[in-house]
Amino acid sequence: MARLLDKRYGIAMLRAATKLGVIAMAAVAATATSSASAQQIDDEATELTVVMTELQPFVIDDDGDADGFYAEIWDEVASEVGVDYEILWVEEFGDLLPALDDGRADVAVAPLAPTSEREAGYDFSSAVITSGPQLGFHERSIGDTSILLAVFSTEVLGILAVAIILLVLLAHAIWLVERKHPENEDFHSSYLLGVWDGLWWAVVTVTTVGYGDKAPRSSRGRVVALVGMILSLFLVGAFVSQATAVLQQRRTQPPVTGLDDLDGQPVGVVAGTSFASFVAEQGVSTSEFASQQQLFEAVADGEIDLMVANPFAIQSIGPRYGVAPTGQVFYEEFETFGLVQGSVWREPINVALADLQASGEVEAIVDRWIDS
Repeated sequence: MARLLDKRYGIAMLRAATKLGVIAMAAVAATATSSASAQQIDDEATELTVVMTELQPFVIDDDGDADGFYAEIWDEVASEVGVDYEILWVEEFGDLLPALDDGRADVAVAPLAPTSEREAGYDFSSAVITSGPQLGFHERSIGDTSILLAVFSTEVLGILAVAIILLVLLAHAIWLVERKHPENEDFHSSYLLGVWDGLWWAVVTVTTVGYGDKAPRSSRGRVVALVGMILSLFLVGAFVSQATAVLQQRRTQPPVTGLDDLDGQPVGVVAGTSFASFVAEQGVSTSEFASQQQLFEAVADGEIDLMVANPFAIQSIGPRYGVAPTGQVFYEEFETFGLVQGSVWREPINVALADLQASGEVEAIVDRWIDS
């Protein structure tokens, strides 16, 4: 499916923001490490429990092993910190933070935005990447591409109106120059019947059908015929090109580009995400799904046509489900790792993130996954 929009634009902007803003935040966090925290870590277990859920391309469950660029970044962080970890897999995004509450996990590895509500109950690392919500649509929701609708579009009807006016002018011109010709037998001398004969001749001439039942006899009449033939080249070309352009536009034009264009249509979101809260705050009707996989499948199956998701996900796995991005990212937010409130691991993790950001390793990991 052809695309009007460059679906990589939002990703490129997020990469730039990640490189500038995230490095600065991580660097500040790196300077905050205290000797007291280091002593606390010495007393902690050297293995952490990390909770994850399938969220492509961030985290991928590969038969119990973790893959995806967010999981790879975490693995680099853990290596920098010098700590081993085991993975606790949960089914839904909304199960991540509760696993920290009940002590089953120490760190949540998923793109978690530190909202004010979450900050009240959890700690978060410095920013890993910059992201934000974006609209996605299914290709079936693109406008009707039938030729009939293209012919009756405003643009094509405008050309038809011009063509009709020119045909009427040609009909009058041929009647005026032929009506008194001594050999005229094709164009009636009366106005209405004569112009009707002229209109028939004009249509036959311009459309190159050429029945030959009516033909100009005078030199002036042949000049009018020549003008009509030349005009037909432009009219037919303009009609075909405009109809083709309308069809192409209908095949590629997204049904909406923002939340203001929805006209009551429901939007699919993953329950428990900051994106879901944002869409609901805009007064938009939402359909919530427990996981990103269920969201994409619902769009592919026709349960919904529109969704709000992460642009990284829309770009990487959207094509499998016939989903494409539309519009720009609504706002930018920093995605982090989630931790138990008061966790002694927060500062070591931030130090490791600062080092990885400064070395360009985080950007390289993200680029490698998105480009592939």
